[in-house]
Amino acid sequence: MPMLEDAHWAEEALDKEDSQFTRRAYVRSLFAMIEGSIWVLKQTVLHAPMPEGQVQILSPAEYALLSDKTYNLRSNGQPKEQTKYLKLPDNLRFTFSVLEKFLKTDFDLGVGTVAWDNFLEAQAIRNRITHPKIPEDFEVLDGEIATCKETCSWFNQLILFFFNTLVLNANHDVN
Repeated sequence: MPMLEDAHWAEEALDKEDSQFTRRAYVRSLFAMIEGSIWVLKQTVLHAPMPEGQVQILSPAEYALLSDKTYNLRSNGQPKEQTKYLKLPDNLRFTFSVLEKFLKTDFDLGVGTVAWDNFLEAQAIRNRITHPKIPEDFEVLDGEIATCKETCSWFNQLILFFFNTLVLNANHDVN
């Protein structure tokens, strides 16, 4: 997946040459990887085959949000589909809540903990460097890079737990 390769490249580039450019590239690629991974998780649920005899467990609202879609009516009475852009923290929480239901497990996102606060702070850093208002907005400080690296580790642990749960469920279904 290109987003993982980009994130890996950016981390290696930062380790080799710590500059403002590599710091910004790392932060941007980290969030591209997080957002892309959330999309992949949502696609996993949307396209997972249901075991024979089981009913789809998704509500119409969950299905629409997993599809990143919203619907409205045109003046002629015909439906109009639009892409729904969800706020990243809300999208992450929603996606993992659906995964909990789908996989019958609990994912601890750490909401209210230092890990969650770091994620929110790292997102604010990404937003600042992506939409700068003053020249200083481009600067990524040492502590901010540390926060972003902690966020990367936290998110990687969530993804690892997801895959481990997926494998355990698959093995349980086989046995």
